[in-house]
Amino acid sequence: MKRQKIYEGRTKRVYNGDNENELLLEFKDTVDELASSGKKVKLNGKGGINSQISSLLFRFLSSYNIPNHFIDQAAAREIRVKKLEMIPLEIVVRNIAAGSLVKRYKIEEGKVLECPVIEFYLKSEEDTPLINEDHIVAFGHALTDELKEIHRLISKTNVILKDFFRRRSISLVDFNLEFGRREGEITLGDEISLDTCRLWDLQTDVKMSKGQPIQTLEELEENYKIIKDRILT
Repeated sequence: MKRQKIYEGRTKRVYNGDNENELLLEFKDTVDELASSGKKVKLNGKGGINSQISSLLFRFLSSYNIPNHFIDQAAAREIRVKKLEMIPLEIVVRNIAAGSLVKRYKIEEGKVLECPVIEFYLKSEEDTPLINEDHIVAFGHALTDELKEIHRLISKTNVILKDFFRRRSISLVDFNLEFGRREGEITLGDEISLDTCRLWDLQTDVKMSKGQPIQTLEELEENYKIIKDRILT
């Protein structure tokens, strides 16, 4: 039976699952434009690595009682998840200054922040503007108590993941999270992968994933191999 695709984004495709309460997330091998060519390319195995990393990290977070939508790894590039009522927010958690934070506030890249910075972006088809918690409540996207729970889960998740990566000689510079509701409970959704985490080597600060200016496909393949060896083996 042909599966029904309900969404396709930059990093994955979303399909209806075997029952109405489940979805399948298929991770794509597509890579953002290489600096050397300005063209998108295909990196064989990328989707499988991201699927495995998401599976591992969701299971790891479950062991610390972080509610999330993960059920199991359905195939090499797919995970099976519980269907959530998604809250239209993309949340960026920043531990070290990098990316747009450096550009916006003219601070030194690599500065370890005195405390994590949590940024809320409104997800829409046109844009993802930065918004604050008053906007979120006023627009009806989440209740005040739900935001308190989201903050609690973000803080706990950040501590857990920072330690996970640190023990593998990797700095968790920043990462993206999305949440939804399931049976009245705020639940972590979407993915946690090399497409949503900015990772630097802990000893050298060499940029290992998201946000680095990759020049060649060979360079990208090497970076993915290094991260795979540290995380999945």
